[in-house]
Parts: sequence; structure tokens; C-alpha cells
Amino acid sequence: MFLDFSLAATTMTPSGDPTLKPGLDPASVTPGTLGFLATLFVVVMVILLIRDMAKRIRRVRYTAEVDQARARREATPGAAGGASADAPADVRPSGAQGPDEAARPAPGGKHGPDNR
Repeated sequence: MFLDFSLAATTMTPSGDPTLKPGLDPASVTPGTLGFLATLFVVVMVILLIRDMAKRIRRVRYTAEVDQARARREATPGAAGGASADAPADVRPSGAQGPDEAARPAPGGKHGPDNR
């Protein structure tokens, strides 16, 4: 099989003549303005799609982090009893864990690549 590919590669040699066929204008074989506009349109659409995808992925990740934090807060007994519901988030009771001691959620949230 590999011999067939190598044989085909050696027998197909390009002609060294860079000239066009008689009667062809070099300007007529270029993509021109229409080709440029089509390529520009595709590039702009890809950029917009990538930005939208990144925004949606970020939203899913943040939602998963908030859900995990809420579940962790509800599962911890006594965490709600020491703090008022109106207290700011950075004011914690004396026994509460800070952000450095708490287990951080895995990147990607519950839909991440590590949670299959």
C-alpha cells in the first residue's frame, strides 16, 4: 500500500512551465473582489461564533460554580445559623471556611471533561 503511494508521488511531477494556457488573462484566474468578500464574511462569522461559544461556556461554568456553592452551603450544618441572610458575603462566622480552605470546583463545572 505504501509502495503505491510512493510510486504515485514519484510519477506525478508538476510541469516546470508557470505560464497560462493561451487565451487566459492572469486577472481572470484570481479570486478578485468577490472572493475577498466571501473570505472576509467567513472570517467575521467564525470570530462571532467563537465569541458567542466562549460566552455560553463561561455562563455554564459560572452557573455550575454557583450551584455547587449553594449546595455546599446548604449541606453544611450550622453555617446558616451563625450568619444573617442580610450579611455581606465576605463577613463569615468564626468557624466558616474561607475561599482558600474551601474545595474549589473543578474547571468546567459539572459538564466538564473530567466528569464523564
